[in-house]
Amino acid sequence: MTTLREHLEASGQPEFLALYERIYPRTYDELVLRLYADLDACIGQMEADAKDFMFAHEDVMNRELVRLLQRTGHQASHDHDEGGHVDVRVVSRDGKYSWLAEAKILRDTGYLDAGMDQLLNRYTRGTPGHNKGGFVVYVQLDRAAQRFSRWREFHEGQADKYEDLESRSCSERPGLAFFSSFVLPRLGTGVDKHEIRHVAVSLYRHESSSAKEVKGKTIAEAKARPRSRPTKNLQGS
Repeated sequence: MTTLREHLEASGQPEFLALYERIYPRTYDELVLRLYADLDACIGQMEADAKDFMFAHEDVMNRELVRLLQRTGHQASHDHDEGGHVDVRVVSRDGKYSWLAEAKILRDTGYLDAGMDQLLNRYTRGTPGHNKGGFVVYVQLDRAAQRFSRWREFHEGQADKYEDLESRSCSERPGLAFFSSFVLPRLGTGVDKHEIRHVAVSLYRHESSSAKEVKGKTIAEAKARPRSRPTKNLQGS
């Protein structure tokens, strides 16, 4: 008897199979791979609307990211209590698998590193089916890739902090994402290392912010200017 999944695999309609992978993943890796593809698409939507997030608070952006993931079909939540209030939590319907992420605005490496500590020491289980996670970096400034590369360089230099630390680039989002894996202290060796996907979200829009500032300044000056007889435009002919 053909199962629904087998029918979907043979139907040539990948969008329905993708929905099935989100709801009833056969393996943890299947859920995570589908999640990463969906996460990148959601991030792309936020980047397309960067003008709305360039000055936004972390909590606002986290809620938007979770809302977008929910729209794809994931069991995603924000502020779920997982040893603390985790920014982004995605679980399978049966609770067998989970993926947790911390999200921070890019300020300095110390601030980001504190976010990593929070994720790994308070929220993460690291047991099979729960040993992958994410670290989202909202970049509200220009030169996102250059700034994000400094975070990667800093993180990779912490071999004394992360046991057996390994890092590799992400081919799906080159320059704006990478993976790091290491031994999770609460579990030690003997199980798979914990893996984090670090991803930057570029939310800077120079033209939009400048135009808004100039427009606001022009209106304010016009209101404050006293009425007088017309004067010669020195910029014209």
